[in-house]
Amino acid sequence: MLTREITFYCHHGMSITQAKQLSRLAGMFKSCIRGANLTRRQAMTVSNQLSLLTLAIQPGDLCQLQIEGNDAELAHMAFTCWCGELGQPLVRPTTAAITEQRLADALPDYCFTLAQLGHCQTGLDKAQALSQLIDLLPAQLVTDSAGLADELTAREQIAATIIRPGLAMPHVLSARVTRPALALLASRAPIEWGSRIGPVQTLILLAIPASSPRETLLPLTRLARAMLDDVIASALLKASSSPARQAIVVESLLG
Repeated sequence: MLTREITFYCHHGMSITQAKQLSRLAGMFKSCIRGANLTRRQAMTVSNQLSLLTLAIQPGDLCQLQIEGNDAELAHMAFTCWCGELGQPLVRPTTAAITEQRLADALPDYCFTLAQLGHCQTGLDKAQALSQLIDLLPAQLVTDSAGLADELTAREQIAATIIRPGLAMPHVLSARVTRPALALLASRAPIEWGSRIGPVQTLILLAIPASSPRETLLPLTRLARAMLDDVIASALLKASSSPARQAIVVESLLG
């Protein structure tokens, strides 16, 4: 079964006419097509235009279309045009500017640029995955990479930082980082994470300076809660581009 997705920021709210167009377009394909308003954490199939309106899409909302079926590739091409009329699909690296500006405006101390997202095609073990996550952090923010790896390993030995099937959030409060920074690694092959929940394929590293004040930690609490939400977690695991993954994580930080 083929799966495709389109993640996009809306420039305009969805009108009744656009909901009717989307519903009609969905009826032309055999694939199951779901729409999600990630900002409002709601999702539903797009076959019913009245149900679509309950997503209450407004300008600035982050949304995703999820397509699953044998004709998903063809449907993806058709829906990309529709999404382009409503907003900005997050595919090319240049589209990350929207997300990075939103993070800079709301949380200027946090660092999560597109360069801090990676993708691995081959199998990794847990130690290799943690090492790659550390390598994705800006070098100027890490004073001791080996020491940071040791701290992350020690944290994992206490309890595996898996959030849900497929997703883990290794994290550390460390004097070896100078600013709050995140890194994300998406792996094609499952990574054994030492948990009964199962392996993971999406990893989010949270590296926070030691003795950070409570207000610095609050966005991380919002992110963790968001990843426990079925709509948000499903959208992140289905996202197929780094700009899309980045936007989902940033919007979760902003809450």
